[in-house]
Amino acid sequence: MELSRGRGSLNEPSLRCLVDGPARGAWNMAVDEALMDSARAGGVTLRLYGWEPGCLSFGRNQTARGRYDGTRAARRGIDVLRRPTGGRAVFHHRELTYSVAAPADEWGGLRDAYLKINRALAAGLRDLGAAASIVGAKRAEPAPKPTVRACFRDPLPGEVVADGRKLIGSAQWRDGGALLQHGSLLLYNDQHTVEDLRTGGAGPVDVPAAGLSEFLDPVPDVETICEALADSFAAELGRGVRREDLTPRERDAAEQARAHYEDDAWTWRR
Repeated sequence: MELSRGRGSLNEPSLRCLVDGPARGAWNMAVDEALMDSARAGGVTLRLYGWEPGCLSFGRNQTARGRYDGTRAARRGIDVLRRPTGGRAVFHHRELTYSVAAPADEWGGLRDAYLKINRALAAGLRDLGAAASIVGAKRAEPAPKPTVRACFRDPLPGEVVADGRKLIGSAQWRDGGALLQHGSLLLYNDQHTVEDLRTGGAGPVDVPAAGLSEFLDPVPDVETICEALADSFAAELGRGVRREDLTPRERDAAEQARAHYEDDAWTWRR
């Protein structure tokens, strides 16, 4: 896949872009964490990737033990893990996930950085033909405490929506001078699976999320979506785009971090 150059002169720093195929959830989270090391050195990386098999993920501080059924998930071939970022439960499968790793002070505070990243996402989706927008807020509102409810139930200020429903669910984590924000662009709405995997769940429950398939027919191929998002990030950040792979150092760091995300003690710690 060839990524076009975004706006910005040759003297400006570039946006590094990694486009990965589907992988297991623990590896995906480990790579995102490893990219924070490069961010501490001043780099900005956009990563786009998928999940295989499907995976239920919990937010960093969400209570999951006793509320979700890991045995039922295993019977259905679904991985279960806990993200390094906050928020609530998400089912990852028919989606394209983005992550952005950058120096923590690159775009100001958490809200400013969150909004800047989401503006880039919404612009890329509009370029594809989807009527994406950002939820506004009349006043400053704190993020809700993590609950057993699915992440995609409630659009919050600053998030990307279409037709009033959440199209991208995102969360941010800051640690050691770096920020990581990642989130799920739903291609198809499978979020009823979150409710179905709750302990004692009676079966699938409709979750009012939005999949890209509801707004674009046919859904663009992954390469086309990645190009649109890379270009929209380049425009928002005023940088050109360079396509790269993980460095050997990042891959080694991800290999070390993967065990953490495979560990049930982390996944079911609360």
